[in-house]
Amino acid sequence: MNTKHPNNIPSLILDDFKFITDASLGRLAKWLRILGYNTVVFPNQAGREMLRKAATEGRIVLTRRKDMTERQFSGRLYLIIDIKVGNQLNDVISKYSLKINRQKMFGICLNCNEILYPMQREAVRDLVPPFVFENCTEYNQCPRCRKIYWAGTHQRNALEFIQKHIPTYTP
Repeated sequence: MNTKHPNNIPSLILDDFKFITDASLGRLAKWLRILGYNTVVFPNQAGREMLRKAATEGRIVLTRRKDMTERQFSGRLYLIIDIKVGNQLNDVISKYSLKINRQKMFGICLNCNEILYPMQREAVRDLVPPFVFENCTEYNQCPRCRKIYWAGTHQRNALEFIQKHIPTYTP
């Protein structure tokens, strides 16, 4: 595997990709989570500690730092060139032949990267706005931050963004 020039590594087709991004790619991490991919954002400056975490957890490193490609690293690292999140997302999807599965989408907390759990409608009555409670029947909750999620305009807007920026996506 060529770790010095990671963008020349042939794409791998795996079922369960996990990513780690540097702090400058927080928006990309959010979109990967929306698609259902386990993605953590490294909060400190990208460097050896980030690479160690990636290696320990079996994560693909996504970074905008060109100097990261010069470091000794036995894992997979992809240098993100584009500054627009839609193009970044499309690049990662294309590079790793990621599958966009509608059933996998919206199943990970956008804040914590934890898998969401279904909640009974009555259990969220006092946790969501009355209008939401009256109009939605399905809810999910993050086990860590306790945030409640439901199918609302944010999901519709996310799907529109994906359709606009990811040419391979078909609803």
